[in-house]
Amino acid sequence: MVIKAKSLQDAEELLYSGVSKVELAYNIGSDDFFRLASRWCDRGARITRGHNHFIVSVKGFAIPPND
Repeated sequence: MVIKAKSLQDAEELLYSGVSKVELAYNIGSDDFFRLASRWCDRGARITRGHNHFIVSVKGFAIPPND
């Protein structure tokens, strides 16, 4: 299931919460795109072009415990 994000902050909150597919349903600027890509692709995410927007997909992202 793909969840739509309306801003960079929404997208990052969804990804950090464990959502595996987030559609960037807004006009993302180049600076924000590369910031998001560098942060999440280092963690194994893929960014693909959907019909209208980019989609960030994360597989096997585990949230570390708060010890």
